Amino acid sequence: MADIIQSITELPVDQIVIRDRLRPVSEAGVYALVASITEMGVMKDPVHVRKVKHRGGEFRLMAGAHRLTAERQLGWETIKVTCWNCTDDFARLMEIDDNLAGAELTALDTAVFLAHRKAVYERLHPEASAEAFRGNQHTGKLAADIMSFATSTAEKFGMTDRHVRRMIAAGGALGPD
Repeated sequence: MADIIQSITELPVDQIVIRDRLRPVSEAGVYALVASITEMGVMKDPVHVRKVKHRGGEFRLMAGAHRLTAERQLGWETIKVTCWNCTDDFARLMEIDDNLAGAELTALDTAVFLAHRKAVYERLHPEASAEAFRGNQHTGKLAADIMSFATSTAEKFGMTDRHVRRMIAAGGALGPD
């Protein structure tokens, strides 16, 4: 599914392309990072990129848009990155999980990220999709045999299953705008 090409290396910031993100970079988030980097002199975590062969070998950002933007604003010429060889789905999961785990998200952002995560998860694990639950005790396809995405997510985030389902429905109903 994914291999690390280089665990931590440095790349010129102008070689990293930001494309097809689920949410825009927040000025307030960048400002906070700039203040932290200025005070501490370091960036705590490297950004994650992937080398995309069909785009002329560009390095596309997977996770760390706020960090990369802050470092660009500070005039850094190179930054530490973890470089991956991975699928589009793995890259999207990296972006989603980085934001769900580390960012202050609005309810709307959370809904969009959860809806996208569910879609990617079900592409990677089709046996967990709602369509896979068709059946009965005779066919062996019982919903109770596989934990649903919503139930699993609710446990991880300390929410109710119903709340997660409602957030996924809301996020799935929204367009890119």
